[in-house]
Amino acid sequence: MTTLIARTLCAFAGCAVALASAPAAADGLPDEPLARFEEPLCPGIIGLEAGFATSMVDRIRENAQGLGLQLADADDCEPNLVVIVLEDGRDYLQRLAADRPHLFEPLDRSARQALLEEEAPTRAWVSTESRTRDGLRYGRRINLADVPQAAMWSAHSLIYTPTREDILASMVLIDRDAASGLNARQMADYATLYGLADFVPQAAPGVPTIQTLFAGGSSAPEGLSDFDMAYLDRLYSSIPNLPANTRLAGLEGMAHTE
Repeated sequence: MTTLIARTLCAFAGCAVALASAPAAADGLPDEPLARFEEPLCPGIIGLEAGFATSMVDRIRENAQGLGLQLADADDCEPNLVVIVLEDGRDYLQRLAADRPHLFEPLDRSARQALLEEEAPTRAWVSTESRTRDGLRYGRRINLADVPQAAMWSAHSLIYTPTREDILASMVLIDRDAASGLNARQMADYATLYGLADFVPQAAPGVPTIQTLFAGGSSAPEGLSDFDMAYLDRLYSSIPNLPANTRLAGLEGMAHTE
């Protein structure tokens, strides 16, 4: 295991972990905020030729900058969004679970099973942490009777919560055979969508989206679509502690009408 992978995995131990191995349904959006990066972003690539990897990093940084994210110094930062291209992501994670089971402890049994048994050629693993709306670490449950409480607040007609969900680190794993023939922009845009979010609303059939990059077919998407960008723009606009159903109001209609 490379040092970069090992350091990235440290961010997953003891934190909440979300899975995004496939597009998530948009039904039943929660009242809680959607997770997003608040710390400066530092993309890193493992398993690709240096020039190709550099092009991917540049594209991810360009996408992030367009969304208003802070960017870490490219020459001196610890990657917190890591794209790993490897022979078999499923086999890698299963071996990792056997060798370092503590990394998977934040997952409940069903989520752990879903991650380790996923047969798709890609999978995303996102580490999140609950914080106050001002970025302070949120109190955790210390016993069955002492449960952290959250209330709803309103201001200027916006309903928001006193907490937010921060992405600490994310990994996007891609099987090498599935990546064959794809260009740096396609792979970087896919990693942008799944690396910057732990919830990805599913577009209706026929709506252009980078979600279908590894779905097969004669025409792979060239990059992030209008629908993809609309979602990411909503995710990274406004205050970080908006409930998901408020932030994404109206996006479902776009998913079916684009």
